[in-house]
Amino acid sequence: MTFAGFIAILFLLAIVIRKGYRSIIDPLFYMIVIFLFFFGLKNEVEISEESELLLLLSFVIFVVTAYLTGKMHHKRIINFISRKNDIFQKFSIKPLEQRQQLYLFLIVLLYVVLDFSFNTWLYGSFEKAVTRFYYRIPEKEDIPTLFTILLFTLYSLSSLIIFILSYNNARFKSNSLYLNLSFFALALAAFPRGTRGAIISLLIIIILANIIVALKQDTFKIKRLFNIKLLFPAAIVILSFLALSSIRNKEIDNLEMLQTTIAEMDFSQSQKEYNSTEGDLLLTDYNKCIETFGSTTEFLPLDYTIKAVIFNPIPRSLWKEKPVGFGVALTEVKYGGQNFDYEHLAQYSWSNAAGIAGEGWANQGILGLILYSFLMGLYVGVLMKIVYTFLLSDNYISLLIALLCFLASLLTVRGDILSGITQGFYPIIFFMIILFAMQPFVQYKYKIR
Repeated sequence: MTFAGFIAILFLLAIVIRKGYRSIIDPLFYMIVIFLFFFGLKNEVEISEESELLLLLSFVIFVVTAYLTGKMHHKRIINFISRKNDIFQKFSIKPLEQRQQLYLFLIVLLYVVLDFSFNTWLYGSFEKAVTRFYYRIPEKEDIPTLFTILLFTLYSLSSLIIFILSYNNARFKSNSLYLNLSFFALALAAFPRGTRGAIISLLIIIILANIIVALKQDTFKIKRLFNIKLLFPAAIVILSFLALSSIRNKEIDNLEMLQTTIAEMDFSQSQKEYNSTEGDLLLTDYNKCIETFGSTTEFLPLDYTIKAVIFNPIPRSLWKEKPVGFGVALTEVKYGGQNFDYEHLAQYSWSNAAGIAGEGWANQGILGLILYSFLMGLYVGVLMKIVYTFLLSDNYISLLIALLCFLASLLTVRGDILSGITQGFYPIIFFMIILFAMQPFVQYKYKIR
């Protein structure tokens, strides 16, 4: 275990002692758990004492900044969301009719159709799209940035629909048909991505909805999280988890090969292979950043990551030299290169991650490590404040904003900073745009009444 791992355990104990069972709806609790899993535990990797201390420094700055920022009032943001609640009074939480649940399911189905259509175009055929997993390289170049952002936003919206259906099901004991159909559709779309976390996160959303309802009604009991209605999504998750473990690190060329691989899967062997190749992956890449940048490779500019985040919405087709995220720069380093020209890095179709500490260090050493740990702590702290204020709300608008902020905070720990912000913050922005578009119609309707 790393030094930071020991401190992470102490932080977790402090949260549990202070909040008790309500720790399970604290984003900081989950962020520390994620950090502990990827950066606190180590199997075979050996990291230097310098790497240990720098990781600990970054982690403490991040957590302390997030905690203190989350304790602040942030009146402008909180009042802004509260005003949205007042405007969208119609969206106060109440039982959903079957017709409304059907409409929500159709939105999920629309996303799934668009996702398969986009990836069929991207990879050249439907068969290649559904067997792409990690290794297959897209056939198309210059993928429209705005379209990928829109697609991920629709995925986030579909995840929110899963939450709404699950919340409605738990609170009002409604039929779970459309929840199960929506869950199955999203699981189908997530499977070809090859990541087990994408499947598991869908089940976590359902469980989180049940937890929030229980806390809202002051009837929280562990046994409520294991009711019979969870059997279908749990079975889908278990089967997908086993299947994805069996095909990990294997090149699947077609559907027949996929079927054969899954049918002959040896889960214990697959898990051993997975752990041997990826158990210490993020910690290894973090250590590589500490040992490489500033020694055999020059530091990146201090504003490298900041520029990538700010300019990311601009389509690359309009700006060939648009800054790229740190993940592809790390890929360049892992392949032994030192060419950080934006156009060259943009040719990579995959990226790596080294956590906030590793990326911060690459951005001009100790100064970058401190700066980015502090900035990400501020960002996460504001998200946490929104979660603390509105996660038990009686209005779907503020409740969904809180849930989006919850998910956005968790995305900051594992990946590179650009991916964490784009995948977490953009859906919030997109949701706010929808609200602004709907607001005049809602206000007009109330005036007529």
